Amino acid sequence: MKIERIFGGLVSMGMVAALAVPVALAKPQAAPAPQAHSKEMGMHGGLQAAVESLNLTDEQKAKVKDIFADAKTKHQAVSNDTSLSDEQKKAKMKELHNATMAKLNELLTPEQQTELKSKMEAAKAKPPAQP
Repeated sequence: MKIERIFGGLVSMGMVAALAVPVALAKPQAAPAPQAHSKEMGMHGGLQAAVESLNLTDEQKAKVKDIFADAKTKHQAVSNDTSLSDEQKKAKMKELHNATMAKLNELLTPEQQTELKSKMEAAKAKPPAQP
């Protein structure tokens, strides 16, 4: 009777260990996705920060907020669209960026456009931050 209880306990522990291994292995695989998402958000956040540092009028601030909210919604829709390949998503994101930039340029004064362009070029020349 005692041996059966010991054996049953060992079997139970073995089953728990066997179930824990796939869970432990799955965690490291899930880690890179948030980093990629953070990188994307950093790029969009950088553009937004650059635009907001342009000494905007209250009217411009309200319109910029709407432009970025719309872009964020569209960005999420493209990211979540499982029918698109990675290459198609990349192309759609580029279209979205270009459309957002066009809307921003319509809103900004020529001086603000020049300053934004300068900030964006400086950001491109800067090496990416290491995680």
